[in-house]
Amino acid sequence: MLWGHVLPVEGDRSLIARRVEGAPLPTSCQVSIVPEPMPPATYHLDTVPVDGATRAPVLCLPGLFAGAWVFEGLLPLLAARGYPASAMSYRGHPPLPPLASIGRQSLTEFAADACAAARELDRPIVIGHSLGGLVTLWMAERNLIRAAILVSPAPPRGISVLSPPILARMATYLPALLLSRAFLPSAAHLDALVLNCVPATERAAVRGRFVADSGRAAREIALGAFTVQPRAVRAPMLVVGAEHDRFIPVGVSRRIAARYHAPFHVAAGHGHFLFAEPGWEREARVVLDWIDALPPSIRDVAHEMRHG
Repeated sequence: MLWGHVLPVEGDRSLIARRVEGAPLPTSCQVSIVPEPMPPATYHLDTVPVDGATRAPVLCLPGLFAGAWVFEGLLPLLAARGYPASAMSYRGHPPLPPLASIGRQSLTEFAADACAAARELDRPIVIGHSLGGLVTLWMAERNLIRAAILVSPAPPRGISVLSPPILARMATYLPALLLSRAFLPSAAHLDALVLNCVPATERAAVRGRFVADSGRAAREIALGAFTVQPRAVRAPMLVVGAEHDRFIPVGVSRRIAARYHAPFHVAAGHGHFLFAEPGWEREARVVLDWIDALPPSIRDVAHEMRHG
């Protein structure tokens, strides 16, 4: 489809009437279509396809400061079990061009990116980490996904994420949060809260991939901007918390699981940035086994096609 606009026709209006009736216009008076640039993409997908797939697609959603690269190890494992696997980067996150307005992007705008990706993939199973976990929960409330796996998820309204380690460091970032400016935590704060279970020799490489993100979205998480009604969430759900998570404490993940009546798994010995930590594959197998155990009507596209 050509994205553009129609220029007005100058001169005799009878020419327009003749064109509507099917008569050709003189060449000098024909309507011109002037191409316009397509709107910029608001999300990016990294995908590992599966030829002849009979199982549902899986979409992975990252947290703040991160992108699709968080799941670069997980996608091949999902595909190996037959699930076409995609990971998303939100607007303004690499490999998409940066946004000057990234500090003002809201949770709702990031959720809109995820919803667009879910429509493209036709109601996938969704794995959401951190902010991506909250977005996944929001999508489940709206029946946009088949099943949900929340990994160290940011909490909805009514469950506070403001633990003492976060509060002790929060003053540094208050201007960005209050004024909706872009910000990126310091290396010391990332190491202490997010990367504490990533080997020290590997932390700099991970930090180098983080980008400044939305002060507005961070403020909305802190204040509990998303309300998700438990009775509206009907998709199967698994919640994974990490034993040594200092960013989203394991108690927060446990409360989310209890509120939504979901099974809860603790990733023993792990912190917030699970998929970059030694032994993450063991925890990934727990998630993959849970997906494999879903009813065929949810897990298998072929079953859906036969009985749809």
